[in-house]
Amino acid sequence: MEQLENRYAIKRLLKSSDDGYLEALKIYNESTPIDIKTNTNEITYWIDNYAPTTKFEPFLFVLYLDNKIIGFAMLGYLVNRRVIVYDYIALKDQYRVNTAYFAYISLITNFIYMNGYKVDYFVVEISNKNAGKDVDKESRVFLKLLCLEGFCAINTSYRTLPLGMDNYESGFDASLYIKKSSDSISSVTRETFLNIVKGIYFDYYETWYTPFLKSVEMDSFRQNIDLCFKKIQDSVRENSILNVIINECLVSVSNHERTDGSLPAQKRKLYKLIPAVIIVLLIAPILVVFGYNWILDKLQIPISSVNSMISGIFGATMSFVIAYFLTIKRS
Repeated sequence: MEQLENRYAIKRLLKSSDDGYLEALKIYNESTPIDIKTNTNEITYWIDNYAPTTKFEPFLFVLYLDNKIIGFAMLGYLVNRRVIVYDYIALKDQYRVNTAYFAYISLITNFIYMNGYKVDYFVVEISNKNAGKDVDKESRVFLKLLCLEGFCAINTSYRTLPLGMDNYESGFDASLYIKKSSDSISSVTRETFLNIVKGIYFDYYETWYTPFLKSVEMDSFRQNIDLCFKKIQDSVRENSILNVIINECLVSVSNHERTDGSLPAQKRKLYKLIPAVIIVLLIAPILVVFGYNWILDKLQIPISSVNSMISGIFGATMSFVIAYFLTIKRS
């Protein structure tokens, strides 16, 4: 009898020297579009140089399926805001199906809670380039997942910041998707929204790029952050309540990315009767010896005269048991 199974697992990365880091990062590098891709050297810097005093904590994970590395995930925890920002969940092409994404999102969420992190909101920046007509593949896939995971778009303008000074494809109109950690959500206050945006812009982006940009470049980058934040701030009226849009999973044909399908499953044999068989095979020789002894006693035949035969039977039986068990283990 056989059973089919998939075993999902994640491992948090704490140093670039950790097993699986380079292989997982390679998957991220090959699968992530340039307009939303963070430089891998920067990721390596932060995994090796994060300190508890940093305004954000990077969460980097290797994603395993049946003990094979198939992906990479990166999130940022905004410590002072109690907000988790989903950055990337990158999988090899053949594994980019709903089943896998949901399994890893669930494992990552469990990791966060089991390790005592206090979280009020999960958020994701999703591209809305050219009014949604020029959205990258990763954002289209993630949008479907967010819908099914209970994320909602905050109904106001938002803009992602450029990923450094030389990624000219990044920095564009977007939607900020949000999910409450403990309950469903129908609206957020202006103060909550701006607090989250401030965390993403200043605690995350500004802190992230400070080690990599020269003084003049950093001044220019900060000016851009200030300008973007002011535009968002001015677009939201004082004391207003912002509704959230519940995405109903209606994706236009032009933007449709297929993520249905199944994953290759591992075959595993079931050996439910093995323990019983082994017990029987071990006990049987003992019963045979007692049986022979009783019969020989009735026939008044000295047992010493058939000792060699009994020893041969017992030895052959034990050899069979050991050989059978080793065959099972190898298969």
